[in-house]
Amino acid sequence: METLNTRSPRAGRGRGARMLALAGAATMAVTLGLAGCASGSNSGGSGGGTAADQTLTIGFSAEPPGFKTGVDQGSANRQLITLVRRGLLSYGPDGDVVPALASDYEVSEDGLTYTFTLRDGLAFSTGDELTSEDVKRTFEYLAVPENGAADQTSFANIASIDTPDETTVVLNLGEPQTALPKIIANPLNAIVPEESVDADGVPIGAGPFMVTEYKKGVSYTLEADPAYYDADEVELDEIEMTFMADAQTRVKALVSGQVQFIDYVPAADYATLESASGVTLDTAHGLYGALQFNLTEGPLAVPEVRQAIAYALDLEAINEVGTLGYGTSNGGLPIPEDSEYYDEEQATHFAQDVDKAKELLAEGGYPDGGFSLTLLTNSQYFGHSERAQVIKSDLEEIGISVEIETGDYANQIAKGNSGSYDLMIGGPPAAINDPSALTGAFIGGPTFVRSFGIDQDLYAGLLDEGAKTADGPEREAIYRELGEIYLEDVPFVTWGQGAAAYAYSDKLEGFEMLSGPIVYSSMYSLAGARLTD
Repeated sequence: METLNTRSPRAGRGRGARMLALAGAATMAVTLGLAGCASGSNSGGSGGGTAADQTLTIGFSAEPPGFKTGVDQGSANRQLITLVRRGLLSYGPDGDVVPALASDYEVSEDGLTYTFTLRDGLAFSTGDELTSEDVKRTFEYLAVPENGAADQTSFANIASIDTPDETTVVLNLGEPQTALPKIIANPLNAIVPEESVDADGVPIGAGPFMVTEYKKGVSYTLEADPAYYDADEVELDEIEMTFMADAQTRVKALVSGQVQFIDYVPAADYATLESASGVTLDTAHGLYGALQFNLTEGPLAVPEVRQAIAYALDLEAINEVGTLGYGTSNGGLPIPEDSEYYDEEQATHFAQDVDKAKELLAEGGYPDGGFSLTLLTNSQYFGHSERAQVIKSDLEEIGISVEIETGDYANQIAKGNSGSYDLMIGGPPAAINDPSALTGAFIGGPTFVRSFGIDQDLYAGLLDEGAKTADGPEREAIYRELGEIYLEDVPFVTWGQGAAAYAYSDKLEGFEMLSGPIVYSSMYSLAGARLTD
């Protein structure tokens, strides 16, 4: 059977859960269904009986570069974490926030106190008990700026953490935080033991699976973790993840039956997989892509030059070569089109206008361009090099010479983290369906997912106000003002949302693809998946 499942982002659903949580009198218990995150549904699958061999083989797009607690180290890192770690909350099949290590939580009327109740008998894969003290220690670690957590500012807003007993955690916030449940559901914010990785750098957690073998540069083997709180609902016994950086290798391995599941399916192979026998292809909106800048010196330190580059780019062409038209093209703040905070006027502000681009270059002190830039990309993922070629052509039309530097993804991450580039094919980080996720695009220490040298003071105040303001017109006005500043400052140029896809054997049942900012949390659902005969 050939199946194509296509989804659109679901930004509104999680927000509804948040509003429910804050409604009510003095305090209101928000009891979330216990079956939310581990009961697989029927995406894909042959509908047959459960296969005797429950070993899922995966062709994985990259070897994770490491597992620094809370740090965004790319989609491969995030996907593996969804299998081996759990937070207090998680994402269900529809992208809603669901219980995980916490069975329920309460929110005070003023939105400043969250009280979580942990499930009984929690343990890490090592067998060590997981208690409220582990939650406190993890969240306090995530709040330290020097630790580089993607959601550091959110955890820094927690003024104090009380642990009156082993299963109760009370978060006392400095300011209300509208999206806190979604932030806690982010796999990067999972609860970890004091030693979060073992001697081989293998991540340790309290998820449905545990890594039992790591062959550097080759593979991970995972086995179902008997200590997992919902272990009886996990039907897969083992997951064998073989690193296959080349997309064509992954696709061929799936079609031939060498593996049963692949991630990061390039758009160029959608048609092949749609016509392949016994394969299901799931597609959805992915993350925003962007041309990132090193703003610390030279022409790129001048806002008019960055504006000129934004006007020089053919966003439609970039979308076409990067996603073969499956993505979207727009150039505003990286907010999904179906979000109530999406502003079409701002999103279309930078339509290609070569004459205007040249005028802005002159205003910035660089008439006719006359300078050269390096453009960092990678050859590992489809669309990156292709976009780089379009950008090189567009910029040379306004007199800017571009030298493309490519290599594997690890090279791009390393150089991106240190700011060793002028321009870089990348994209702002986003892990939740909420505009407060924009914070990661502007605020924090050096990282490859954020332009290097952003004037963070321009954005910090508004981002802070937006994070603590309840949904509604006041919050919309905050993000519109932020958008106006962004269009003048242009610390990066977005070109729209990409397309994301997973493909897998029809024998796999229960995998649910998420969409938009949380797309790389989709492997949460493998906790409830099974192989059929």
